[in-house]
Amino acid sequence: MSNLSRRNFITAGAIAALGGTLALAGCAPSGESKQAANAVEGEGMRAWRGSANGKGGNLTVEVITEGDAISRIDVIEERESYGVGTEAMDVLSDLIVNSQTLNVDTVTGATVTSMAFLTAVSDAIDASGMKSSEWKKRDHAVPLAPENLETDVDIVVVGAGGAGYAAALTAALSGKKVVLLEKLGITGGDTILSGGAMAVPGNWFQAKEGIEDSVEKMAEDMIVGGDNVGDPELVNVICNGAYNAMEWLVFEGGVSWQPYQRFFGGHSVSRALIPEGNEGSGIICKLERRAEGLKNLVICRNTKAEELVRDSTGAVTGLKATNLATGDAYDFSCKAIVLAAGGFGSNVEMRMKYNPEMDEKILSTDSVGATGDCHVMAEKIGAELIDMQYIQTYPTCDTQTGALLYVGNMRLENRAICINKEGDRFVEEMERRDVISNAIKEQTDGIGYMIFNQEGLDATDIATVNASEMDSLTVRNLLTKGETIAEACEPFGINAAELEKTVEKWNQYCADGSDPDFNYRAALNPIEGGPYYIMAYKPSVHYTMGGLRINADAQVLDTEGNPIVGLYAAGEQAGHKMGTNRLGSCSITDIFVFGRIAGANAASLV
Repeated sequence: MSNLSRRNFITAGAIAALGGTLALAGCAPSGESKQAANAVEGEGMRAWRGSANGKGGNLTVEVITEGDAISRIDVIEERESYGVGTEAMDVLSDLIVNSQTLNVDTVTGATVTSMAFLTAVSDAIDASGMKSSEWKKRDHAVPLAPENLETDVDIVVVGAGGAGYAAALTAALSGKKVVLLEKLGITGGDTILSGGAMAVPGNWFQAKEGIEDSVEKMAEDMIVGGDNVGDPELVNVICNGAYNAMEWLVFEGGVSWQPYQRFFGGHSVSRALIPEGNEGSGIICKLERRAEGLKNLVICRNTKAEELVRDSTGAVTGLKATNLATGDAYDFSCKAIVLAAGGFGSNVEMRMKYNPEMDEKILSTDSVGATGDCHVMAEKIGAELIDMQYIQTYPTCDTQTGALLYVGNMRLENRAICINKEGDRFVEEMERRDVISNAIKEQTDGIGYMIFNQEGLDATDIATVNASEMDSLTVRNLLTKGETIAEACEPFGINAAELEKTVEKWNQYCADGSDPDFNYRAALNPIEGGPYYIMAYKPSVHYTMGGLRINADAQVLDTEGNPIVGLYAAGEQAGHKMGTNRLGSCSITDIFVFGRIAGANAASLV
């Protein structure tokens, strides 16, 4: 049965009792998606099924026909990424039914799901006796721009990820007329692909657990974690604004958090809140719903920003853009622009320009839209780029696709140890991302492995939340399971005898309460008894620390250090905050702190 589409995502109230306690209810989708209807109603209507292999496994649709027309497409079975794959299926279903054609393009940002969905629909059409090949020759249908789109607005925001939504909503809620442009066919950017973890010092769980934390301590962690390269002023803005940004997400955005927090490598204490569903979709889907309820905020998908326009004083007063689906060109005039289009991790040429080591051999976890377009666009009008050579890799990623592995969160749940093919630990599991990534590169085949057991898995919700990922890894022999350590080792050729000694040593460290080998800094949990799991992984490009130079007001600075009037930047678009390395869970904090600052300051110019 289908998940809810993003459009029908129900906002559940997050109930916060400030002062040390928090009642957090997961936002479980309720009701029925427009794709989830099961009954075939009406005389002459018939149902035909088709299947394909999607990103999350089997995808089955039911095409409801009435005569020679398609009246509805229901998704019967799917495990596609929530808010990404599910949104793509909504978009394609609307195009097919409304235009009665299969001559449609895949949705950018969800290509694999799109292809599977179209294959399944074609399969169902063929089963009906009609020919899908004929449907594919019909008139081409594309997603249309919003009706009556105005190009004379107060503020234009570029990039509909977390930072873009924060800026656009903040400006729109102050009464300004806002247009939010997104290059891809879906919104969310890297935020929706992330785990959505948000570092918040002084949060409720810390108070409940007796963890001492402060804005100053988080700022120190970030600065030290970035080798003292990040701008302390910008870091302090992020840390000081973290709690208020989290509250804004709860009370203005309707975001709910899991009833626990997580410890990320490089931090001195546990301080990361986790959104419902353990994914960024738990944030983005709520913000998109909030945005769609505002008449003065228009979201334009498939629309690429091309050129910034300035007046005679040098102030930014407009933007040229192109709808990539329809080919229509737009000339937006406005009082301010917020650039929030993310980094450039998916642009190999640009990566290598600034850091030759980040070549095509290194895959990426990033959205296909993270290509640095707005870096280049802003640089053309004199904006300064800074720290562009600092590119972070995430250590535990798919060795075949480069995707970030959420099963790898067993490490962050303190339930797994990292080992090599020789069966030995080679790094502290809670180290900085760059330290772990570099250590993996030194191992045999440049691959690391992670071992955990069923007891540890059952202590988390990882197997439930990431069931499709576990299945995919298992089918591709990247995740093994064995009743014994030796059995789990065999498919990978890992030295089982040595790994048995390593696990025995680890369990003794857990009993002793300390790790003399690597000084493990989090909770020590033994791995005692099977079944055992071993997962293979290697680093992928994950985040680009460099970007447009900004000040504490999110204003973009020129090469002489002066603000470019009317131009703001937030999120990964803006550099010099993270230094040489970003600590996990700090990006979500950054995008909502600086996104809101950019939106508010842009609105102040109107």
